[in-house]
Amino acid sequence: MFFDTLLFSLNAILPVILLILLGYYLKKKGFIEELLIRKMNQYIFMIALPLLFFYNVYQTETLKNVDLGMLFFSASGLVLFTIIGYVVLLFIKMPINQKGPVHQSFTRSNFAMIGVSLAAFIGTRETNALLSLSAVLIFPLSNFISIIVLSIFYKEEKKQLDFIYIVKTFFKNPLIVGVIAGIFFVVLKTYLVSENNVPIILIERDVPFLYNVIRSLSQTASPIALIALGAQFEFKTLSRAKQAIVTSVIFKNLIIPVSMLVLTILLIPSHENYRLLIPTMIALYASPVAVSSVVMVQNLGGDEEVAGQLVVWTTLLSSVTIFGSIMVLRMLGYL
Repeated sequence: MFFDTLLFSLNAILPVILLILLGYYLKKKGFIEELLIRKMNQYIFMIALPLLFFYNVYQTETLKNVDLGMLFFSASGLVLFTIIGYVVLLFIKMPINQKGPVHQSFTRSNFAMIGVSLAAFIGTRETNALLSLSAVLIFPLSNFISIIVLSIFYKEEKKQLDFIYIVKTFFKNPLIVGVIAGIFFVVLKTYLVSENNVPIILIERDVPFLYNVIRSLSQTASPIALIALGAQFEFKTLSRAKQAIVTSVIFKNLIIPVSMLVLTILLIPSHENYRLLIPTMIALYASPVAVSSVVMVQNLGGDEEVAGQLVVWTTLLSSVTIFGSIMVLRMLGYL
């Protein structure tokens, strides 16, 4: 039993780690240069990940069985740890321009790159669809929280927030477009049916070549995203960021994922379907800080060097906490 669990956990986490290490190695050896990294990130953001989210959502047979309560619960941790994080940082002494990036690390995870890849190894088609549907809430909420938090902790002249621009940017986000397009076609499958309850429009049946292209391109998202992530790593000592790094690691790699997984497990006896939510909760809350958090800090104020270090350290240590979480959950029969 133990060795089966160990093998399952290793098979889940090692592909993620090895692809990140491959990206780091290729960058160090000169196979990948900065221009290529930027182009890889553009391809991931504009094409591969949107198609992956579309494909995962499209695998949902019908929306009639989707539990909205589960989706809202999956995003509840963002609100919970936004409040907890703000209170905690009031009592921790560190430069105020470091508090913004630290607080952002509590709620802005790299689930689009690492979480989705991980969920693919430990979940099923049904749980992958659930993760993609959760993205409809996670993306706007995490972005909104980041903007507010960084503005609160920005000690210099505040920039006026243009919420109309933020809304427009949200709907122009290719990842959101992919999710919404997937939901649209699932709605058609659910409600636009013949007398025999057969969907009138099915991509895989009506335009199989397009379906195969979407599926093929979606499969490139995870490996390329992880290789690009590894290529962006820069290891350096930043002594002035020790308090920020320790605080982020304790919360992001331990307190937050453990808390959300325990809450999910406690709900299973009364809501058995919440068992399907466990891969999603691992992907959302055990994933390290998002690389895009550095860009957010650059644009809204804060210490971007510290933000970069939080990405590196939480990514390195997430492999340990994710592995441990999968081991324990597998032994308890939840995976």
